Amino acid sequence: MHVLVIYVVVLAINVAAVAKLNPANQAALAHTEQDNPDAGRINWAINDAPPFHVLHGEYQRQGVCDVLIKVVHRYLPELRPRYLEMPQTRISQAMDNKEPVCFPCMIYQPEAAKRAIYSQPTHLYYPHQIITNNTTAKTLRALYGEPISLDKLLDDPRFRLGYPAGRRYGVLQPLLNEHDPYLARSGPDGAVAILNMISSGRLDYTIDYPMVANYFQQLYNRNMETLIIAENQQPVAGAIGCANNAWGKQQIAAINQVMPDIRRDPEFLEVLKLWHSSNNNPANDDYDYYNEQGLKAFDAMAGKKSEN
Repeated sequence: MHVLVIYVVVLAINVAAVAKLNPANQAALAHTEQDNPDAGRINWAINDAPPFHVLHGEYQRQGVCDVLIKVVHRYLPELRPRYLEMPQTRISQAMDNKEPVCFPCMIYQPEAAKRAIYSQPTHLYYPHQIITNNTTAKTLRALYGEPISLDKLLDDPRFRLGYPAGRRYGVLQPLLNEHDPYLARSGPDGAVAILNMISSGRLDYTIDYPMVANYFQQLYNRNMETLIIAENQQPVAGAIGCANNAWGKQQIAAINQVMPDIRRDPEFLEVLKLWHSSNNNPANDDYDYYNEQGLKAFDAMAGKKSEN
């Protein structure tokens, strides 16, 4: 049985707008394409997606990826940043087109390097989880237990799923692809809008990182509950991704040279802990250890691959 997935984001924009930047950003990008790759600039694609990027409000520029960009330039002061705000769908298109941009909030997946060139992992996220309100969480636990089978939940038409346009979910994506059709609308700040709909009962659940629920709780003082997904309990590594061309390879090479400094930068570690700590889940308070040990494991795996 297929479930009707409500694939929601507020502030709908038309399809033509997704396919292009606003005039200022489009002109900036066209100018960049004429620049020498040695001009000393990184073009950062950013989008309105708290707590990855926080473009407005109380925590402005205190998103994980906002601070990551700042820290990159702390250790690469010879490179100047240029910020290009675009929706997630446009960022994906820019990568596919090999446009001269980098995105600081990619999932590390070097096996998919045709689309982008990835830095070494910058940090770890807790695995994607089901995020819902207290009432629905009790119902889901009674029906399915925990960890919860996402496959079974997607087959249950009583529960409505929503998530932001352009988001991908790694090993969970094939399950989502099997449960068409989707009702899609695109726009900024999708995750927070969806959590508002879940809180008010207009949607039942979303799939996201626990830190998104933490952000919502800190901003609105409304608790959300997270449920572990049976099909994916592995940590997710974040990485910087740049265009798969000579320009992008040059940026990633420079970033990797200072990756040890980036990973242990106090400001970066502070913002990671801010959004990964939860009053509802004391286990998440051990994030520093989780991140440190996880990065060591990724580095060890990368070392073994390079030896083979």
